[in-house]
Amino acid sequence: MPATEAPLILCCEDEPQLLRDISDELQGAGYRVVEARNGAELLARLHDCAPDLVLCDIMMPEVDGYGVLARFRRDFPRLAHVPLVFLSALSMTDAVIRGKRAGADDYLTKPIDYELLLSTIEARLRQSAQARAGIARTAGIGQHLFNTLAFGVLVFTPDATLIAENPAAKCLMKGPAGQSVTNALADTVRRMGARARAGVEDSVSLLLDDAPSLMAQVHACPTAPDIGTPAMVVVFLTDPAARAPLSAGTLESLFSLTPTEARVARYLAFGCRPDEIAREMDVAPTTVAFHLRNAFGKTGTHRQADLVALLLSLPVHNRE
Repeated sequence: MPATEAPLILCCEDEPQLLRDISDELQGAGYRVVEARNGAELLARLHDCAPDLVLCDIMMPEVDGYGVLARFRRDFPRLAHVPLVFLSALSMTDAVIRGKRAGADDYLTKPIDYELLLSTIEARLRQSAQARAGIARTAGIGQHLFNTLAFGVLVFTPDATLIAENPAAKCLMKGPAGQSVTNALADTVRRMGARARAGVEDSVSLLLDDAPSLMAQVHACPTAPDIGTPAMVVVFLTDPAARAPLSAGTLESLFSLTPTEARVARYLAFGCRPDEIAREMDVAPTTVAFHLRNAFGKTGTHRQADLVALLLSLPVHNRE
């Protein structure tokens, strides 16, 4: 939605005059409005529009407000961030409690106090915007990790259709091995996909016969309505025989090593002795020892073996 476009309110009310009055008030306050005269019409409109907030009467024939809320949260995960506010002539405490327990974000009683209605909408839209900003930040971090992890990540739909793979997975699956890996995973992915569709988290590990050096961990990931993600299956691929030390740039970023400290640490991880490192870098052995001591301090290690193990174990993709 463009920054200058007013928030869209989807308003559902089965009393025609009240629906018009609410729409007039909302439009007068600067909101865009889509009207629905009953629960079924509201649900149908959700296929064509993405409201910023839903106002919904509770007492309606056929699909009442509780039915609307249940289907709204179940069938439209892309709108998980959208607040829903109930409108009702019922002011009893048990009705309010039922609405809250069903997942409604707020509850207003009739006759409608329009000043309270507008202040409630403003507050809920503000909270929704803050939640979306948090999700966007998390998604950005997740995308960065997806691209930089040293192990392969494959994302499948529950029916085993590959929809995403990170750079490490592409590297592990280069050439003819790629298709054999996906074929070998297909049955397990479908089985985990059925678990994901059923709302069950599950996982299984297996060695791939057609690619014996690769190990796969297959995870069933059910729908996550709070962030709008559908059921999926995530596979982690690792090749224990293909470990490599972190790049110099990554070491500098992760541990605040200087470029020289990072070079010394990487030589050590590649199996060079301190005297060999000194010859490679054309420096005195005491200089190498000095930089190693600094690297130990910054990485929290105390021995050369510990530092090497750390450099080979962190699951970050190497970028020179």
